[in-house]
Amino acid sequence: MRKIILSGASGGLGLVIAKKLLEEGYFIHLLCNSNPSKLIDLQSTFPDKSTIHIINFNESVDYQNLVDSIGQIDGIVHALGVSSAGMSWKINELEWNRVLHLNLTVPFQLSQAFVPMMRKQNHGRIIFFSSIVAQKGLVGTGAYSASKSALIGLTRTLAVELVNNGITVNCIAPGYMDKGMIKEVSVDYLNEILALIPSKKLGDAENIAHTVSYLLNENANYITGQVINVNGGMN
Repeated sequence: MRKIILSGASGGLGLVIAKKLLEEGYFIHLLCNSNPSKLIDLQSTFPDKSTIHIINFNESVDYQNLVDSIGQIDGIVHALGVSSAGMSWKINELEWNRVLHLNLTVPFQLSQAFVPMMRKQNHGRIIFFSSIVAQKGLVGTGAYSASKSALIGLTRTLAVELVNNGITVNCIAPGYMDKGMIKEVSVDYLNEILALIPSKKLGDAENIAHTVSYLLNENANYITGQVINVNGGMN
């Protein structure tokens, strides 16, 4: 049974990804910062295919202890992320550091912790999540955009570093989806967003879960260092 770490598992997108992978027979280590109650029903449905790890990534994490407790894995899916809004010249240091830490540093450190194991077994999958915001200038998203842009560079660097170890590293860049951070925007702003999308609708979180499943598949072993845009035709 293939074993996957999924961070941000209790979030809207994380839950959809978790359900998809569990239905496909993966064993999932469900990592959540908060709201573990949202995972209880999922775990009860798949009791022998999942385990919940409550980790406060806002604080210092003992990653070696996490490696020791989880053991061998076949991949990591980084669905953990936080939003941030504010004009760039108004972002204070605390907010900047919070967003960069959770959106960039934590995915890097979590991957770094498990890479030696994946290199030893000559197999692995790492999937990061960027955003359409990282590819288009959007007012008031300085910290968020910076963190998601950096993940694209990290993806491409890790991909060339690990390709000879049978490890693929890719990045999914969702457009505006129907779950997650979109719930925080006003109706007026949502209408402005829809006007920018050629398909004139929000993406379905199932689209993202399907893309994750595809990249984890054994037959996707020649796809690495790529940014997969799932955005309804936005350029």
